[in-house]
Amino acid sequence: MANGNDEHRLTDGVSVAAIKAFLADLKKKFPSKYTEMTTADACKQLVVPRTQQDNCAYVDLLRKQSPKRVGKATVFVSHAWRYKIADVLNVLLEFAKEQARKEDSKPVFFWFDLFMNNQNANVTANLPQEWWSTTFKESIANIGRVLLVLMPWRDPVPLTRAWCLWEIFCGISNEGTEVNIRLPKSEEKALEDAIQDEYEAVTDTLVRVQAQRAEAFNPRDKDMIFEAIQNGVGFGALNQAVKDQLRAWCLEKAVAAVEAMRARREHKTEAFAQLCGQVGVVLNTFGEHDQAIAYYETALLIYRRTEGKKGENVATLHNNLGIACRRKGAYDKAIQHYKKALAIRVEVLGEKHPTTAETHNNLGELHRHKGDYDSAIECYSRANEVFVETLGDKDSNTGMTYGNLGIAYLSKGEYDKAIEFIEKALAIMVEILGDKHPNTAMTLGNLGIAYLEKGDHDKATDQFEKALAIYLEAFGDKHPATADTYTNLGNVYVEQRDFDRAVEYLEKALAIRVEAFGENHPSTAMALENIGLLHGDRGDKEQASAYVERALGVFEATLGPDHPNTRKAILSLRHVRGKDDHDEEKEKKKKEEEEEEEEKEVGEEELEEKVGEKKEEDGKEEEEEKKEEKEEEDGEEEEEEKKEEDGEEEEEEEEKKKEEDGEEEEEEKKEEDGKEEEDGDSNKQEEQELNQVQEGSGDGKAQAFAGQQDETSQDGSPQQPLTGWLRKRGRRRGTFRPCWCKLDDGHLAYGNAASGTAKRHIPLSSVLSAEVAHGGEELRVAVPGRTFVFRPDDRSDASLADWCTAINSRMSEGARKGVVVSVGCCVK
Repeated sequence: MANGNDEHRLTDGVSVAAIKAFLADLKKKFPSKYTEMTTADACKQLVVPRTQQDNCAYVDLLRKQSPKRVGKATVFVSHAWRYKIADVLNVLLEFAKEQARKEDSKPVFFWFDLFMNNQNANVTANLPQEWWSTTFKESIANIGRVLLVLMPWRDPVPLTRAWCLWEIFCGISNEGTEVNIRLPKSEEKALEDAIQDEYEAVTDTLVRVQAQRAEAFNPRDKDMIFEAIQNGVGFGALNQAVKDQLRAWCLEKAVAAVEAMRARREHKTEAFAQLCGQVGVVLNTFGEHDQAIAYYETALLIYRRTEGKKGENVATLHNNLGIACRRKGAYDKAIQHYKKALAIRVEVLGEKHPTTAETHNNLGELHRHKGDYDSAIECYSRANEVFVETLGDKDSNTGMTYGNLGIAYLSKGEYDKAIEFIEKALAIMVEILGDKHPNTAMTLGNLGIAYLEKGDHDKATDQFEKALAIYLEAFGDKHPATADTYTNLGNVYVEQRDFDRAVEYLEKALAIRVEAFGENHPSTAMALENIGLLHGDRGDKEQASAYVERALGVFEATLGPDHPNTRKAILSLRHVRGKDDHDEEKEKKKKEEEEEEEEKEVGEEELEEKVGEKKEEDGKEEEEEKKEEKEEEDGEEEEEEKKEEDGEEEEEEEEKKKEEDGEEEEEEKKEEDGKEEEDGDSNKQEEQELNQVQEGSGDGKAQAFAGQQDETSQDGSPQQPLTGWLRKRGRRRGTFRPCWCKLDDGHLAYGNAASGTAKRHIPLSSVLSAEVAHGGEELRVAVPGRTFVFRPDDRSDASLADWCTAINSRMSEGARKGVVVSVGCCVK
């Protein structure tokens, strides 16, 4: 490059012919070692000797010798200098062939730093810091395409190099710039093999992306690039952008492996089924649940044919389909798949087999997420008994189920039992992993939550501080797990009404989330909302509103206006501003009714004038018709809801008819007939907890998710539950039947009687809205895909308005989120 910032724009590139000629020169000059030479070796032994006399870049020689081999750059090449130069150049040539096969193909010219920069002088070291975030980034945008050469796939070198991370981000963040990732042929084959045999290694690749740990050959380059990142987008946004791009690339390669096998007409083999199953796991891990389910089902059809309906892989696929359906929120389908897996494993392996126990554990996870804690505890207990008997009381799976039992009792509000089981899990973690392991810290955090909910603030603080010390040593002070622990400590001080210390810890958590995820991420928004609600508790409406408004803006931008987190942020904003959501809705409805009444009066006057000119009998008929029309309008909404429900039932019936296994179909029918009649069998409208969840595997690994703490009143004590009789509309017939309702512990539960287990729990985390309708005669509670409708019962002590206000209040207060840890499902 020549001197001067403007002259350092990346404009020129070298042709395919130039790449081929350089590769041929390399082979001719170093025939025995050119395949092992790195880019750095090629620079020192070939490029520098040829350009040293003229003190110029290699491209300058090409301009003199072969000017047609230099042109406007169309592809920016991002690579690591420790790569083997022959591998890199062959990737460029393969990429050029791909482009040439396209209809609108144009000549390709590569901006390749080995050729374009003057290697006799470190030009970049003398460039000002702003060059990287302006001229360099603009140059990549003008080129329009970034080609990232990635190897080895297990631990890609570019993800550890500051230069490469910055180049990738400049491509990703420029609208209209395309980023392509390519591997050498040998690495592509290795990746395809790994997808089939080591899918966890594929997904773990993304975890290692941390720009702040990247290095550069020249420390001054690293300093300049880091300064540009910190003054620009920040490390959090850079890490996330790179991970998103790699995630998309990884999914593309996984799907391509399946389609390549299909193209070879191997789509009916067990090998194809195995690949589909493994790719399904990768897709499910990355949140592509629908696509994962499709691949699982393809594999299931093959294994049913080759192994029979009771094969080991058939059971495994039903298990994994259950996990995918649960993560998607299709709880009824998840139950069906788990029960099929369980039935096969009990018959083939026996009730006392660890794999059977894993399925019991997974069923427990499903019931817990549905809010059916008693069923969850029953499943976890069965799994735990088998694990203790077969693997011993010190095995990680035993510890996992102890932890899950503790979380279930914690959710149920039985804090002493929660503490008992979490302490058992902790003892196993310490013995197996030691007292400095992150999983030990995870269990300490759960124990702290149990003590916090019980009201023992000192013990809660003690557990959180132990967990914090482990996380700081293991991960440092910029890790999300550290932020979770700061959040939990902040919540202790909220309960103690020590708002100054609470703000201190919650602000620490926010700072980490901003750096880890960026300003515009849902996790950051949750931290903002927590601080806003805290300022609201302090009576500082201005600060509270500012934080919650920022959170709301992020939720709207990232999750959309209809997501439950967005709806809750709206409620939180009204709460901190001192507005009652229910009163506001009543005022709005009252105004609408007044406007309708005015329009009606005007219409009646006009009608009266016209009717006076006609016969009295005709007038009566017209009046009668108008009355009937009004009645039809009043019932229109109810009719539409009923039609929607009927349509869903018809869809489910069609799905059932497609079941190939008649015995399974009959079994499912019996299960459905045994359900409460008014609830029906539609899984499409099942209420779902929409907290962000990540599940660990059956080896005892764990990951954090944002949980919801019990709501508290202004003095920090738990709110009293609201209970009473209401009449709930059934989904099949539309009739209203009496039910006993209870609002507490983050759920609206209902059942047939005041005593006994509730038939259904509606998590408040899934409630989109609650309002009184039809002139105060109906309470409507909306969740994704369904609206629950209640009417007063003669035995009701509380009015529908009381229920509505209580639900909205708890939704608003419940927006403050603590951090619990889910041990998770067993994936096969």
